[in-house]
Amino acid sequence: MFDLRAPLFLILLVAIPVLIFVQRRTHLGTTKWRKSVTFCLRGAALLCAILALANLHRTHKEQRLAVAFLIDTSESIPRAQYEEAFKQINAAVAKLRPADKFSIISFGKEASVVSEIRQKQDQLLENTFTEIPETLAEQTIRRDSTDVLNALKRAIALLPDDYHRRIVLFSDGIHNTGGTSIEDYLPLLSASNVEILTIPLNAVDDAVRVTELQIPSQVRKGQRFRIDAIIETDGSIPKLNATLYRKNALIDEVEWNLEAGRHVLSLPMQQISEEGNYRYELKLNVTDEIPENNQGYSVVKIQDKPHALYVEGDLEQTTPLRTVLEENGFEVEIRGPEEMPTELVELQRSDILVLSNVSADVLSPAQLQNIENYVQDLGHGLVVIGGKRAYGPGGYTDTALARVLPVEMTPRDRKDTVAVFFVLDTSGSMANYAGGHWRKIDLAIAGISAGIDNLEADDVAGVISFSAGKQADVVSELTSDRDMLLQAVGKLKPTGGTTLMKEAIEEAYGTLKKNDAKRKHIILLSDGKSDEAASDLLELAAQTAEAHISITTIAIGDANRDDANRELLRQLSEISGGHPVTVENLQQLPTLLMEAVRETQRYIVQEPFQPVITAPSEPIIAGIGILPQLHGYTATTEKQTAQVFIRSHKDEPLLAGWNFGLGKAIAWTSDAKPAWAKEWIPWQNFGKFWGGVVNWVLPAADANADFDLRGSFQRGIATVNLDTRSSSQASYEVRVAGPNGTSEPIEMQQMTSTRYSGRFQMQDSGSYIITAQRESDKQKRIEVLSLPYPIEYVDFRVNTDLLKMLAAGTAGIHDPTSAQIAASAGAPTEKQISLAQALLVAAALLFVLEMILRHYSITNKHIAAFFGRLRRQPVRTQIVGTTTQTVPSTERTRKDTASPQPTEASMNRLLAAKKRAR
Repeated sequence: MFDLRAPLFLILLVAIPVLIFVQRRTHLGTTKWRKSVTFCLRGAALLCAILALANLHRTHKEQRLAVAFLIDTSESIPRAQYEEAFKQINAAVAKLRPADKFSIISFGKEASVVSEIRQKQDQLLENTFTEIPETLAEQTIRRDSTDVLNALKRAIALLPDDYHRRIVLFSDGIHNTGGTSIEDYLPLLSASNVEILTIPLNAVDDAVRVTELQIPSQVRKGQRFRIDAIIETDGSIPKLNATLYRKNALIDEVEWNLEAGRHVLSLPMQQISEEGNYRYELKLNVTDEIPENNQGYSVVKIQDKPHALYVEGDLEQTTPLRTVLEENGFEVEIRGPEEMPTELVELQRSDILVLSNVSADVLSPAQLQNIENYVQDLGHGLVVIGGKRAYGPGGYTDTALARVLPVEMTPRDRKDTVAVFFVLDTSGSMANYAGGHWRKIDLAIAGISAGIDNLEADDVAGVISFSAGKQADVVSELTSDRDMLLQAVGKLKPTGGTTLMKEAIEEAYGTLKKNDAKRKHIILLSDGKSDEAASDLLELAAQTAEAHISITTIAIGDANRDDANRELLRQLSEISGGHPVTVENLQQLPTLLMEAVRETQRYIVQEPFQPVITAPSEPIIAGIGILPQLHGYTATTEKQTAQVFIRSHKDEPLLAGWNFGLGKAIAWTSDAKPAWAKEWIPWQNFGKFWGGVVNWVLPAADANADFDLRGSFQRGIATVNLDTRSSSQASYEVRVAGPNGTSEPIEMQQMTSTRYSGRFQMQDSGSYIITAQRESDKQKRIEVLSLPYPIEYVDFRVNTDLLKMLAAGTAGIHDPTSAQIAASAGAPTEKQISLAQALLVAAALLFVLEMILRHYSITNKHIAAFFGRLRRQPVRTQIVGTTTQTVPSTERTRKDTASPQPTEASMNRLLAAKKRAR
């Protein structure tokens, strides 16, 4: 069967009748047979070319099989089962036909191709892949969970479409991650025309495990509450001993006599009189193959007053705000930025989080992500107070914290381009170690690199180093190419003495002066020790000031040994309009340089001004009256849906808030300290103002909610039930925040008039915090589910039902033999073979042959002579004595006495000569 993929090109066949017409009207001095043959060759070449353009294909049907062997290598499968699987694979591959193909894929949470798709070889698999069982054990894939569906998708993508496709799945059938159930995906698997054959693998023998430790998520101080442990056992350990811990302290021991099955066991009642988060952990004192699942934990929140976690960047200035929070009924916990909770479940204890002058640079990405989940998914409140290390200067741009806040970090219509020159001292003293294992030059390079990374996209920078001789590894022209700058900085090395500071500053000054950037700065890193006259350097600083180019100096040296000329550096910066930076610890240099670059971008406005109330009727500031003056703030821009309550004299937000997910966030871009708010602290309404702010973000207490939220899980599938106290049409938003920083909504189905239910997949070990909030009045409940160990250890029973369902749903076989694995099935597969290339080659050959025939004279005489030679007798040989002699045949001895006949070409030449003679 033939098929044309581009039949539109057949329109070119109209050229053949044209060719015939031209052939008939053309009179050439040639024989009739030659004219006919050349025409046929020309037409055949044209036809071949047209069919090649039309992409002629030939369809070939044959029985060919492609098999993908999927081997489950998750933690629930013993290694001995790998070898058993390969014995079956060897037997099946031996029965494949030479044209068949196969591949081997191992999988846990991810899938990894062990053997790419290949044609079956004559030798058995075991002769070719003797190390594969060991290779499987060494695959760098996560084995703490199993995603069967992902492995099936990988295998389907690997199998060629023009083969009969088959997957052989070796697994215990435990699919516990990926977010999609196999049952829901089965119709798509069935439609992919791939047979799935399933072979069960025996799982690890697990004698006993703690499935869940059930504790109320929140109770009042002094309230008694119960703890239930859900334990599953196979009955091989009839007497079970366990210990209960609270905050890692042993509080009780229990003993049970258990039969095989699932048991809900009550532990002694608990009562706690102090507020806080309390982690309970139950440990089974047994020895089995999987010790990881012999423990369980959960967390309870004990609370009376609302709790405020106050993280302050200046711990010595916490008194004014702390007093206000306590007067508003909060239990206040004060921490420094380095003590910020690292886990969401610990942060969950606090009703509101206050960040005051806290830089994002001192918080990890996970901590910043926890803040976003804390507000969005748990429905708690966030207050961010400004300062020189907050908002834009604090590195909030493009972080999770920036997403939560109601303001953008860049001021609207006030972003001027910035040009910065980094001038670095690379004298010999920079090779000295600054404590620890870091040289001064290494810290300086790290700092400049961090500063370059903090420049805006439109900003430009340059780098100059100086010592006894200016180095070549610099970028002396301003550029926005970050890669070029970082590469040049990375090549800097300490060299000779410090003698050319003035020359380096002059070069930076000259380049900046010619640039049209609105803000121009020099950042000088040096110990300030130079052979040049101090007066010359100070005169140069005055010139830079006249050109509106400031110099920020960072003194590099040990303050205890006074090995830096700090006074000279201070004068340089002050005269030029910049400021000196004192480095107490050289390992802080990268952070200081980031701050220096951010200051060049003029986020901070420092001048006295009168704040303007823009929403006087809002409860947050109702009755406040006239506001005192402020002396500074960080310039920002409100986001589209934010509410701005107070603005600056430059119409920029000072106090802005919004709803973010289930919670609220508010931004105060000035501070609450004497630096910028010295007239606010003694103000009579200071407490009232801040009381309104913190109460605006404070979530409704759980105890006031008239609905209940309960969660439980089995085999890694969590079930969430929300029960209302009366039937209503209220709408609820339910979200879950996982231990890895992810969050997602839970789709709730109304089961009865008073019950809603939903499910989600638990994929990583840790705490899952579920928050339900009624949209009408923002009442909410929180439930915490804890998965104490990887999900792979939750259940070790072979899921035969899933394996049989996969096989039945895809026309496969459950537990097949090796012959069934290799057997041909279904109709022969069609193989499409393109003839275009062969047709083009044929067209080219025909065209060449036609040209030879047309340009070279081949007469009837030549043809007759050719065939005559073919008909002549061969030369005979006879043996004469011991010598072999050649005897000519009779015909070859005859002399051809006939006169030679002139050829057609000779006649043509004679006729032409005769005509010329006339």
